[in-house]
Amino acid sequence: MLLLLANLIAVLLFLLCPWWVLKREFGGAGVLAGTFGLLDPQNLGIPDTLAVGWIPGFSWAWVLLALGSSLALLIRERQLRARWLYSLGIAGLLLFGLGLLRFYGAIGAVNGVALAEGILPARLPLRRFSPSLASYASLAYALLLLLLGRLQLPGGKAFLVRRRQIVVPLSALGLAVAVGALVVWMLRPGLGASPDLTPFLNLTTKLDLITYTFQLLFSPLTHWSGLFQSLLLATPLIFTGLAVAFGFQAGLFNIGAPGQLTMGAIATMLVGVYVPGPGWLTLPLSILAAAAGGAFWGGIPGWLKARFGTHEVINTIMMNYIAASIFLFLISANQYRFFGYPVTLPFKAPGPEARSYEIRPESRIPTLLELLGLQGSGAGELSWAWPLALVAGVGVYLLWKGVSIQKRLIASLGAGVLGYLLGGILPGWPVEVPAGLAAIRLNGAFLIALLAVAVVNVYLWRTIEGYELRAMGLSPKAAEYAGVNLGQKRILAMAVSGALAGLAATHYVLGAGIEEYRLKQSLPANVGFDGIAVALMGQNSPLGITLTALLFGVLLTGGLQLNLELGISRELVTTLQALIVLFIAAGGLLPTYFTDPLQAAQVEMDAQRAMTSPVEKEGIPESNPPSAPQPQS
Repeated sequence: MLLLLANLIAVLLFLLCPWWVLKREFGGAGVLAGTFGLLDPQNLGIPDTLAVGWIPGFSWAWVLLALGSSLALLIRERQLRARWLYSLGIAGLLLFGLGLLRFYGAIGAVNGVALAEGILPARLPLRRFSPSLASYASLAYALLLLLLGRLQLPGGKAFLVRRRQIVVPLSALGLAVAVGALVVWMLRPGLGASPDLTPFLNLTTKLDLITYTFQLLFSPLTHWSGLFQSLLLATPLIFTGLAVAFGFQAGLFNIGAPGQLTMGAIATMLVGVYVPGPGWLTLPLSILAAAAGGAFWGGIPGWLKARFGTHEVINTIMMNYIAASIFLFLISANQYRFFGYPVTLPFKAPGPEARSYEIRPESRIPTLLELLGLQGSGAGELSWAWPLALVAGVGVYLLWKGVSIQKRLIASLGAGVLGYLLGGILPGWPVEVPAGLAAIRLNGAFLIALLAVAVVNVYLWRTIEGYELRAMGLSPKAAEYAGVNLGQKRILAMAVSGALAGLAATHYVLGAGIEEYRLKQSLPANVGFDGIAVALMGQNSPLGITLTALLFGVLLTGGLQLNLELGISRELVTTLQALIVLFIAAGGLLPTYFTDPLQAAQVEMDAQRAMTSPVEKEGIPESNPPSAPQPQS
């Protein structure tokens, strides 16, 4: 049934949706190429020399491939059915690649002639060309055939369940995109739609609107400035997502990341502004102060939980309000009256705005471009110091196996230091830095976030202490019976969770993530609540949290472009994020064995039993099992 439904949807998409956008103007209207010819609702025009006559035949080839896959239902042997689906899936990938070559080759031929005639790139006859909905659907359909082929083999269901940390978020994201597409459908008419067009052509423009909407949303992934801006927004989400996930792993719900971030920001401001000294000393102290401020604020609810059994959700919510009040008390005014006596605080900078003094230059975190040896826009030389340090450190850790985790970490750190020193000696690589890229304040806090991801991953899954903490999260009574001190572990878990949230303040205060090297009233502490969504979608794994934070950063960045070009409100991005969390909570609407660890383990056991049974392994008929030898009388 799944295959028949997929084939029906695929055939409709291949026939109704546009395959390629040959030319698109600002505002979205473009020239579309589909199964039944070209659609140019705004009379934009394309050169007569453009060879697109192959597109209808290409579309019908995909329709035949979809119909051919239905023959798999007539094949009774599962192995043969799997080979048939695998063959069609591989054929689909090859056909998709051939279509891309033909399309971009035709575009390049037309624009190449124009460039040879001296036409400027901004005036080329074909601009902003791209694949459209049918092209994306064809790629997804080919991958689906490969997946269905794998499911026909023994252990197919267990293959998916084993990767449920990927399957569930992808299902939730797909459902959120589908509902978001429905919202876009209702918001505005199609791109270039008019009463003069036939219903079929107006339907095509609607489908093009949906495609272009999500192309804009994910457009930051296609250019450096958009990617840097997405990483800028993702950096604090990585910290707060890790903070929430660390608490989840210990069976604790830390909803106090906003307050812990705020206290981390206050602590790092105090050190960064008022502690003099060389940068090699004050910068690490400022970073540690952010972690210490968050750890202190997170450890208090942990201690209350361990000592009195009070619920951490209530405590952390109340602590958020206290932290916000302390924050405003320090930087909103210089003078207060305390029991009738004037009290002067030195933290607020002169002026009407609630903000602190600037962080000392030696305590500031450099931008990522500065760490790479590039200063501002224009020509520069890329330093190999940090890239080589990163590659050497990660490479040694991944390749040197069979030794203790402590030795691997020490060797990785040593390799990173050697890579940094070697990279500083090597001559730089000449590069051109765009002006838009130089204006983005992506700073070294992103590297600190990646380091935090690595440390949390190693601690939780490579150390005894991390195992005990996860055991407490799964079953506190069983962990206590095994000798785990629940009180100490709860305090430690909340303190570490608070430290991770506090480190997010380094991005804003030390790295000028809010455009100034200072603590300001506009500190976006609510990013701590966004960390809950990031942790849920990332399935509480450090790698998943990193990818989810990047996804949210891409959506936030793409939302600006979506509002600019199509006039669609940025609230669509918020809607998508809320839908993702909603569908994650619903398990992606997948069967319960994707969300229940016990049922997932049962699926794994059934798959192992089926693969090692005599029927599967030795070909012995199940109805005639070998009889046991009879004892001799």
